Amino acid sequence: MKDRKIQIIDSTLRDGNHTVNNNFNLDDIKTIVGKLDKLGADFIEVGYGFGSGYFQKEGYATDHEILETALKESKNSKIAILVFPDKVDLEVYKKLLVKELGLVRLAVQASNVEPVKEYIRLAKEKNIRVGGFMMMASRLSAEEIEKEAVKLKEYGADNITITDSAGAMEPSKVREVMELVKSKTNLSLGFHTHDNLGLAVGNSMVAVDSGADFVDTAIGGLGAGAGNTRTELLAAVLLKEGYQVNADMFEAIASVKTLREIIGKYDVDVKDMGDLILIGYYGIYSAFIKLVNNLSEKYNVSKKVLIEEIAANGFVPGDEEKIEYLAKTLS
Repeated sequence: MKDRKIQIIDSTLRDGNHTVNNNFNLDDIKTIVGKLDKLGADFIEVGYGFGSGYFQKEGYATDHEILETALKESKNSKIAILVFPDKVDLEVYKKLLVKELGLVRLAVQASNVEPVKEYIRLAKEKNIRVGGFMMMASRLSAEEIEKEAVKLKEYGADNITITDSAGAMEPSKVREVMELVKSKTNLSLGFHTHDNLGLAVGNSMVAVDSGADFVDTAIGGLGAGAGNTRTELLAAVLLKEGYQVNADMFEAIASVKTLREIIGKYDVDVKDMGDLILIGYYGIYSAFIKLVNNLSEKYNVSKKVLIEEIAANGFVPGDEEKIEYLAKTLS
């Protein structure tokens, strides 16, 4: 059913923190949480252990500070935490299980999920939603992944995330894995990937079409390797495909500018694809982007409004003079 709701778990603060060498400070955290909360991310994820901020420098936020700040600053989005059991012992883990958490995910190699068994039990005792985060899934067959996924269900997991840590899965593999795991577990499923083959959004959509209920994303795709699935881009494609999504595409696009200002301090950048996403979303001629940029500046017109009006009027190549007249009337 393409009218079902797809949830977004935004990992800008978790996977994205790797990209800036875990250097986000508390002001960065507050600003990013505010933006993610405003755009309507269903979950804002932070990490604990190897999840984010594990290697600390003086003056930068620790894992616990990131978690506390996210819980305090978020007004609408739920906070998720990705825990690496091999880095976080049970006594520390117990202290993390506060009632305010919306979701705990336990990072584990997809080839052997047994290390998270006790961690799942403890979360369930506290009535906290908990899931398995099956890493490096691309190395295994669909049957091998399914076998371990069934164990997670037996342990009491509420959901499972199929994690393409290497960004190496082809669309056919994504479909095979998601459909098999869904049929054998009937749990809520998620998908996490990286854009190393340029397939992050495409594979995320295959996962959704194959039964995924939530997808991991990041603003601007900020994340390890070639980056994660872009929040703003996936929101646009989900909407075009007829799925329900809480994340506001326009707020997500606007948040890229703020993120670039923050990560620029750490000599990191992401491409702002906002105008291109709008062109694709509304279906106007791609080469109009240069014209839109020029006319927006010349007549002080919002690029978003101009793109919407070009689409509404059905302008095609050869209509450049009409578009300029339109821009002039909108100024």
